[in-house]
Amino acid sequence: MTNQPIAGFDVSKKFSDMCILSPDNKVFARMRVHHNISDFRKACSLLKEAEKEFAMTPIIIMEATGHYHRLLFHFLKNSGYEVIVVNPIQTDSIKNISVRKVKNDKVDAYRIAILYRLRELKPTNTPVEAILDIRNLCRQYYDISDDCTAYKNKLIAILDELFPGFNDIFGNIASKTALEILSTYPTPEDILNAPKDMLVEIISKASRKGLKWSLNKYDKLIDIANEVKPLFIKHSSSNVLLNTVITLIKTFQDLLKQIENEIHKIITNNPDYVGKAIELLDSIPGIDTITAATILGEIGDFSAFKSPKQLVAFFGIDPSQKDSGQFKSSNNKMSKRGSKILRRVLYTTAMANVRKKCNKELFNPVLFEYYNQKLASKPKKVALVAVMHKLVYIIFAVLRDQSPFMLRTPEEHKKLLVLKALQQRGKTA
Repeated sequence: MTNQPIAGFDVSKKFSDMCILSPDNKVFARMRVHHNISDFRKACSLLKEAEKEFAMTPIIIMEATGHYHRLLFHFLKNSGYEVIVVNPIQTDSIKNISVRKVKNDKVDAYRIAILYRLRELKPTNTPVEAILDIRNLCRQYYDISDDCTAYKNKLIAILDELFPGFNDIFGNIASKTALEILSTYPTPEDILNAPKDMLVEIISKASRKGLKWSLNKYDKLIDIANEVKPLFIKHSSSNVLLNTVITLIKTFQDLLKQIENEIHKIITNNPDYVGKAIELLDSIPGIDTITAATILGEIGDFSAFKSPKQLVAFFGIDPSQKDSGQFKSSNNKMSKRGSKILRRVLYTTAMANVRKKCNKELFNPVLFEYYNQKLASKPKKVALVAVMHKLVYIIFAVLRDQSPFMLRTPEEHKKLLVLKALQQRGKTA
C-alpha cells in the first residue's frame, strides 16, 4: 500500500471527475475537470496543494476511456506527474463494491483511487496510447477500404457500357496498370488508335513486369477492343464520370498506403509489446499485418482475458441464450456483441483457412479437415462459425503462451491431443 496521495480520475466525454485522497485515505479535494485548458490548470493547482500538504507528489490514476482521456493524460504527463492508466474492464468492478447501488462519477473517481491504494487495480502493461492509435488507424482503414470498394463497383458499372470486356483482362480492375490505361485510353476506339509502343510502355511501367507480359496484355486489349467496338455506349458525361471515379480510387489507395505506413511505424516504435504481439498473430495462417493490428487494436489489453471463452464472447461469436422456465431454445444465434470489425477480420481469416492456395496446397490442413467434418452435418455458415471459434482459441493460446503458431498436419495434431490426454491422466492418477 503506497503512502503517497492518490488522485483518481473518472473520465467521460466532456469532463472528468477528480478525487484526491490523502495518505490516510481521506478525501483531500474533489473537482469536476472540464476538458479545457482553464480547468486542467485548476486541477494541477489542487494537485500542487496536495503535494505541498503531504510533502509527496500525488500518483494519478485514470482509466483508458476511448480517446477521451488522452488530452488530460498528456497535459498531466507534461506537467511532471506520474499518470497510470488502467483498463476499464478492471474499473467496471467498482460498481458492485458497496451494499447500496450507487453509480455516479464522483463516487467512481473516489473508488478508482481507493482501489489502486488497496492494490486492486493494476497498471496495464499495454502501451495504451500505441494500441489506441492502432485501433483508430485500423478502423479508418476499413472505412476507406469500404469506400474504395464502392467506387470500384461504380468503375465496373461505367466500363460495362464504355468498354465491355475490359474487366476480363485484368484480375484487379483497380490495379495501377488498369487505372493508368483507362486514364489515357478509356474507350475501345482510343485503344485501337493508340500507338503500340506508347501503350506497351504504359503497361510495362505501371505493372513493372517484363516486355513479354506487357505485349501479351497489349494483344488482349486489341482483341477485346476490336470485338466490342460496335457495342460500347459513350455518353457525353462518360469521360468525366470515369476520370472522377479513377481519381477517387487512386486517392483512396494512397490514403490506405499512408495508414499502412503509420501502422508499421507504430509497430517499429513499440517492439516489446505491440511488435511482439503482431508477430505472434501474423504467424497464424490467413492473418497479415493489418489483420493482426486490427485484432490487437480491438482487443487492447490481452491480460484482461482469463480464458478463451471470454475472448470468444468479446468477439461476439458466442451463442445467445433464450431460456425461460422449462423452455430451452435450440435455435440460438451468435450474440454479435462487441466489435463488428473483429468479426469481419475473423470471418475473412476463417475463409482463408478453409480454402486452398493457387498451387492446391492447404492454408491450414487441420482447420480444413475440421470444417469439412462439420459440413457433413451442419450448414456452411454454422461450420464456418465453428472454424471462427477455433481461430479465437488459437489467438488466445498464441498471445497467452507468447509463442508463434505451429502448423501441424491432422496426424500430428491427433498425436498431440493423445499425448496431452495421457499427460492429464498421469496428473490425475
